[in-house]
Amino acid sequence: MSALARLLNLPALWRHLRAHRADRSVWDPADDLELTLYGEMFGNNFLHYGYFHDPARDPKTIAFADLLQAMDDYASLLVQRVPPGACVLDVGCGMGGLLARLDAAGARPTGVTPNRAHAAHIGRTWPHIPLLQSTFEALSEAQAPAGRFDAVINSESFQYIDLDAGMSRVRRLLAPGGRWINIDYFRLVPAARNKSGHLLADFEQALARHGFAVRERLDVTDNVLPALGFAHLLATRIALPLARFGTQRFFLKHPFWGYLFADTARARIDGIRLHTIDPEQFRRDKRYILFVLE
Repeated sequence: MSALARLLNLPALWRHLRAHRADRSVWDPADDLELTLYGEMFGNNFLHYGYFHDPARDPKTIAFADLLQAMDDYASLLVQRVPPGACVLDVGCGMGGLLARLDAAGARPTGVTPNRAHAAHIGRTWPHIPLLQSTFEALSEAQAPAGRFDAVINSESFQYIDLDAGMSRVRRLLAPGGRWINIDYFRLVPAARNKSGHLLADFEQALARHGFAVRERLDVTDNVLPALGFAHLLATRIALPLARFGTQRFFLKHPFWGYLFADTARARIDGIRLHTIDPEQFRRDKRYILFVLE
């Protein structure tokens, strides 16, 4: 069908816009862009920053294998803090990489994800691992009975959950003597340039309100920065130069469109800011911390 015919087919256009509206994170389990991107790039079922044992690692020396190893080492930080045989709830389990590691270590993991694509992927790959397709806040008593879990893990997922509601839910789910393992990044000040993540002060005050004792507090900020540095290097040295080259080449071959849009395209590319993956900006605004709580 030609572009003009598609444009004039108003019912089809309306259905397409509704199905692909911007506030939907998933359109179809078989066509999730995030799942496809990470699956094709890494193939290891992890969706996190990774953990580099050498914080001073120069991003220019990082190979793809180093990045994969760092992602596996990040998972090891969590698995090492879960006793064998423990019943574990992995909240926001992503594509299931940590579930598989916990299962291999002898724990009894259950995953929670609201993402239909991730749930379908986990069900196909590890059909023996229990999975709850729900938001953490909406878990029912039937799905997750009170006191069922020896450990609850949040790996870069608690930042999306309300502090008080989330902590109350964690306390309800933990068995007596159970532990909550939460690894995430936190903002140091409200005015941080990147607004993602809870304020660290608010999080620690909420821990006190809900009676959580901090058994371990491990700052791994420096250990995740090499991954950000690597991403920033790829963006500045490869992605943006390719974008400039591609648009310039296109407009040279199509001078009419260049006359209309070349200045706008160049301004858009030049206006791209990479502060969300700038390691120095991250260091100024945030801390990445592993908490073990009881």
